[in-house]
Amino acid sequence: MSENDKSASAESDPGLEWAKLWQTMAESSNRMVEAWSGSMAPFMLARLSEKPGGFGDGNELSAAIERMAQGPRLADVWDIDRKMALAFGAWIEMRQRLASYNAVAAAPWPEASKRFYETMSATASGGSPHPEWREAFAKWSEISNEELIRNQRTDGFLQAQKELLQAGLKLRSRQDDVAEAASAMLGLPTRKDFDDVTRQLTELRREVRTLTRQMHDQKSEGAR
Repeated sequence: MSENDKSASAESDPGLEWAKLWQTMAESSNRMVEAWSGSMAPFMLARLSEKPGGFGDGNELSAAIERMAQGPRLADVWDIDRKMALAFGAWIEMRQRLASYNAVAAAPWPEASKRFYETMSATASGGSPHPEWREAFAKWSEISNEELIRNQRTDGFLQAQKELLQAGLKLRSRQDDVAEAASAMLGLPTRKDFDDVTRQLTELRREVRTLTRQMHDQKSEGAR
């Protein structure tokens, strides 16, 4: 085999093509990380040095990121950098809403434990025999369910649940924006492209079923 044939076979090797593609994607990813670190890392470190409490101190950090990312867009600022900043701010807000929700959702357990202890103590002081574990577990389930249902009907629980759901939807939207921008940067199909293809395929299948049904009806009428 000549040198030209060897080079031609090497260029047509699928494994080599995939290796080149992955190398290109890795280089693009490294450039994205460098751009993100160069623009966002100093800002994050400055905010954390001002607030030693970090991300748990209210919603100030996520609000600051939101204001910065929604500011004027300059020609030399990457759009992916702005969208990653918005996604980071939404993630911080999601963590805060989740912590608030967990605090509200955990409130009934101390009250349920208190009621269960009082019930067991009253049973023992009344001279009744100590209940077996099945009866004790049934009583604990009854008390805990009452406290959980009572807590889930309060305004505080409903508000915390609403805020957590809104934060989760916002984070999902920001993540989709980052994925769309990254796909466009790397020349890959985006989620919208797949949605369009799925919609077109669904419509095509519907049209094929309609045409098949019409042809079947025409054949049935012709046979009569």
